[in-house]
Amino acid sequence: MERRLSVVETTIHAMTFRLRSMPKNTLKISCFLLTASFIFLLTTCSGSSPQHIFKKESSYFMALHAADQNDGLNAMRLFKEGLGKGNDITRRRCAEALTQLGNVRERVEASKYLVSQWNDDNALLVACTELSRNAEYSLIILYTEHIDILGSPNELVKLRLDAMLQKNDSRFENDLFFWMMGRALSSDHLEMYEKYLNFIAESKRQNSEEIPEETVQLGFSENSPIKPISLDGQEEELDLTLNQTLMDYRVTVFRKRYYAAFNQIMSVFGLCKAEGVEIPPLLVSDMGKASLYGTTDYYAAAFQFDRIARQLEGEAQFFAYFYAGRLFDKTGRYPGQAISRFKYAMDATQIESRYDNALWYLLNTQLRTSTNDIIASLKTYCNTMHEKSYFDDFFESLSVLLLSHQQWQDFYNVWQIIDGKSSEETFCKYAYIAGRLLEDGLIKNETGLQTREAVAAFTRVLSGGSDLYYKVLALERLNVRDKDFIETTLCAPVSERTIQVNPDADRLLGGYAAFGFPQKIYSEWLAHRSQMSIEASMQASQFLNGCGTYNKSFHVQSLRIAARTKNSATEKIPHKLLELSFPRFYNDLVEAACKENDLEESLLYALIRSESFFDAEISSSVGAQGLTQLMESTAADIARKLKIPNYNILDPAINVRLGAFYLKELIERSDSAEALALFAYNAGLTNVREWVRIAKRDWSATGKKAHQPTGISMDLFLETLPYAETREYGRKVISAAAMYNWLYYNKTPADTVRELMTND
Repeated sequence: MERRLSVVETTIHAMTFRLRSMPKNTLKISCFLLTASFIFLLTTCSGSSPQHIFKKESSYFMALHAADQNDGLNAMRLFKEGLGKGNDITRRRCAEALTQLGNVRERVEASKYLVSQWNDDNALLVACTELSRNAEYSLIILYTEHIDILGSPNELVKLRLDAMLQKNDSRFENDLFFWMMGRALSSDHLEMYEKYLNFIAESKRQNSEEIPEETVQLGFSENSPIKPISLDGQEEELDLTLNQTLMDYRVTVFRKRYYAAFNQIMSVFGLCKAEGVEIPPLLVSDMGKASLYGTTDYYAAAFQFDRIARQLEGEAQFFAYFYAGRLFDKTGRYPGQAISRFKYAMDATQIESRYDNALWYLLNTQLRTSTNDIIASLKTYCNTMHEKSYFDDFFESLSVLLLSHQQWQDFYNVWQIIDGKSSEETFCKYAYIAGRLLEDGLIKNETGLQTREAVAAFTRVLSGGSDLYYKVLALERLNVRDKDFIETTLCAPVSERTIQVNPDADRLLGGYAAFGFPQKIYSEWLAHRSQMSIEASMQASQFLNGCGTYNKSFHVQSLRIAARTKNSATEKIPHKLLELSFPRFYNDLVEAACKENDLEESLLYALIRSESFFDAEISSSVGAQGLTQLMESTAADIARKLKIPNYNILDPAINVRLGAFYLKELIERSDSAEALALFAYNAGLTNVREWVRIAKRDWSATGKKAHQPTGISMDLFLETLPYAETREYGRKVISAAAMYNWLYYNKTPADTVRELMTND
């Protein structure tokens, strides 16, 4: 039996392999990375060296090492060696790498080989990119002959079209028109269309100079007849000028020149009708966008789309009725007409995502009309929702509406309707809130046994696919203190979907760790995460966690892998994965800041995790910066109070200290209500005070005993906050604080919830 080496012995092997020719100033970092990588390996493997453990795949990893040392010849030799052994993924990576090495002939041959072995869109994209650099346009056309122009990556389609234009392929205009009219436009479309226009201009210039026909290289005439492929797959005679008109129109909308596009709607529509051309559905969609943003006479525009819709069929008719509905809704005066048009749109489409989109708009329009109408629509259409999670934000808005207006019985009725029909996350949220309303005697059920039904609702939250926040709150309402039960609840699978684990993907990440390539792990994990085992993802996260000691970007990558793996787990979540999902990075800084400001460490960790995901260099779109996401003006004010004359807001030590002081100050100014301080950290203290004033006023009308400090209980108060960002922020920080306390500070989730959310 083969002897397992000690950590020290294995580390020596690793150093010998990886540190050869390594600059001295990187020695310390590399030693640590390799030590960490082999600790990782020894938990799952045995062997005397990375090459021994990864026998078949070792050529690939050794080739990467050679490439790192700028040893191109050795890298090529090892990548070629790797083509004949190893698993499918490493062989493919070797083939991809070879398209970037050697002389032109060698790169072209490598591209041919890649396509011959893996003839999918990703392989074609890699190969054709290199072939394009070397002007191998005929090969690109050949290799992309059977790609799906409406389904393949736009970058790949653009490479094909560019090659066709370069080779004067007679099918170019057909394929360009099909691509331009059949997909949402992108920068790739715009770039290719501009090349087409330049080609047309050059053709005109050459013709105007009366160059003899035999010398003309670009052979399309402006008025030459072509047979563009229509979106239903049929071919029809059409002048280039019409094709160009339709493509021009789509580009005009893409460039957000809505006023010009709005004024062209009827002329473009009339031109298509006169030529007997079926109007592409996405062209109608662009006309709708032009109407929404290119005019203020929404009522007239809505009737215009009504007239257009009656002349269309299928998906084109869907868009006409859909935008008629949106335009009627935008008038702010005709909700009935808007709702009816959304229904017509739902009837016109055969595409599930479009049906859901129209239904979403229908329901959101009713948020501004009548609760009874919403409940009636939910009874009618809940069973027809295809992508249930698509409607989560609608149910969030509906929840705020009903709770803010104290329509508690209606909330309960909605909960009853959506059982098994909404997403599991939405249903569990409604279950928790309904349980709280039953507890507080704000609603009545048919049996009159409110407490029993409330307990059943909280139990349903714990057993279902609930968001972590509502699980934590349900544990508090049921006063769960049993350690095993809490562990079972918090480690329960999140998703019911099945995963087909690819052991080659698992092994690839292990190889990157073993050979000391942490920089490759996160991108490969993203590429293969749907096929990764939970164990491999956890070990990759743990490895990057260790690497973060010398490069903080690996800390962020470690957390992202752990959090995403936890949030999509299809099996029991290992306790270690929870620790990786709620790490204590910058522990010395957090500990010092908490001591200085008399804060719970769990709360500051939770705030940092929610604000920045421990990315010390992150800046938000509004200018908040660093680990605790402070605005420059706030940081400057706090620095003056702390007598810090010169500071760098992105310095983790400074940022954490300032953020902790600011949080403590908000707690004091919120009468020690920590939850209110958290809301204020996100939305501002002035807003929170106004929300509290309104909540107290509204609660007083119920005649029930008031909760402190908000009248209504803090958990229900959070659900009424008018800012969606603040509601979500509160949920994240409170649930994260509960997890930190449970994982590291021997407090149950119930303890944390009561400390943060009750002042009674």
